[in-house]
Amino acid sequence: MEVDRRSIEKELALEQIETTPGIPNNVPEILRHYTTEQLAALEKKLVRKIDLRSLPILIILFLLNVLDRNAIANARLGGLEATLGIDDVQYQTAVMVLWAGYISMMVPSNMVLSIFKPKLYLPTVVIVWGIVSGATGFVQNYAGLVALRFLVGVTEAPYFPGCIFFLSCWYTRKELPSRIATFYSGYTLSSAFGGLIAAGIVDGMEGLGGYPSWRWIFIIEGALTILMAFAGYLLLPNYPSNTSFLSPEETAMAQWRLERENDGIADEVKESVFVGFRAAMTDPKVYLLVLIQTAAVVSMSFTYFFPSIVKTLGFPRVETLLLTAPPYFLAFLFSIANSWHSGRSGERCFHIVTACVISAVGQIISMSTYKTGPRYFAMFLQAMGSFSAFQIILSWVSSTIQRPKSKRAVALALATAVSNATNIATAYLYPAWSAPLYRMGCIVLTVALICCAAASLVLRFWLQKLNRNADRDVGHEGVGNGSGALFRYVL
Repeated sequence: MEVDRRSIEKELALEQIETTPGIPNNVPEILRHYTTEQLAALEKKLVRKIDLRSLPILIILFLLNVLDRNAIANARLGGLEATLGIDDVQYQTAVMVLWAGYISMMVPSNMVLSIFKPKLYLPTVVIVWGIVSGATGFVQNYAGLVALRFLVGVTEAPYFPGCIFFLSCWYTRKELPSRIATFYSGYTLSSAFGGLIAAGIVDGMEGLGGYPSWRWIFIIEGALTILMAFAGYLLLPNYPSNTSFLSPEETAMAQWRLERENDGIADEVKESVFVGFRAAMTDPKVYLLVLIQTAAVVSMSFTYFFPSIVKTLGFPRVETLLLTAPPYFLAFLFSIANSWHSGRSGERCFHIVTACVISAVGQIISMSTYKTGPRYFAMFLQAMGSFSAFQIILSWVSSTIQRPKSKRAVALALATAVSNATNIATAYLYPAWSAPLYRMGCIVLTVALICCAAASLVLRFWLQKLNRNADRDVGHEGVGNGSGALFRYVL
């Protein structure tokens, strides 16, 4: 991919930052006796420590987050509708109502998280949603199902945008795409393992304890969530300024390395969270990023009906659940590779556009043929492209709305809340009567992918123009009264 040389963020090495004329030497006092090589080694050690302490547990908990959220799709094949006596439209409403709860808590939660300790806040949220999700296994009627699904949405809402915000508080713009991709692998792996776990439960636990197998899906996955949450209390760091397991030198490095790529602007400001809210709401770039992420989320809405879509291939229910796994495994591998290359090359837009094209081809194939082979192949393309695009968009939001963290927290939560609001409508895109091709859903998702790609190109052009202005004028764009000497938008 061709990348405008002047538009890539100016990644200055430690030595360059210390010696470039006109750039103040802002190395913290505690680190000034270190050589350039020692500073680089300290930074590498710090990043490795944060990787090991945060990423594994965040991924596992996100995997469980998605398992609990998508359990209803697998429970449907285990007889949920028959047991509760609900029809197709009522099932779709139960899927939809989760998102009504989900979008209501995202922005308030991230505003709170920007001033609270993640080590305490995030695991507590996980325990609460695990309890609510597990309780879904005991519902007796449609009203109970709808009520608990709404509460699952409310209690799960803080976790995903909170984790993306948390990662953006520790990693630089170059590091962030690969970390978000690694974290978001929990989604694709969960979607894969969810089908495998559900297949085992449906096949082996039917009637156990007098319960139909679909109830055990909720109970087991909810219990696992609660147990794993306690590991979060032990492992997760807080923010760079207040993490107890870092040495004073590592604490200084953690804060300085983020400040130095933003012209010395501190990330952990002491202003009210409402200052960040106001800053985000008055930045027009936030709204274009919201549009891009919203289109990407619409393109992934097939996920909540994927077992039912795969079922139209004509296989028995256990084999159907097993067949849901391979497309997600390939999506996991492709997403990691695409995000890694995006971070390494310093480019976002064309990686997103390429992924959108791949997924759109899958949607077109899926609604154009009744043949089993091509349709299953199309499912691989759908998952590969849409998941990969979404992951890179998340890092683009973080790097475009960079500092301070209170503004970034609101921007991330706003983009996530608005984009997930579309799930209220997309829950009705795959009615049973439109099987097996589900053309209505495929057409809507194809249009969303085109919009995502087009809006990404518009944002790239916009940011490229701002970068050129900064190159010429040493402007103030993007970092709240920063000098503009170092900061450039990632395209």
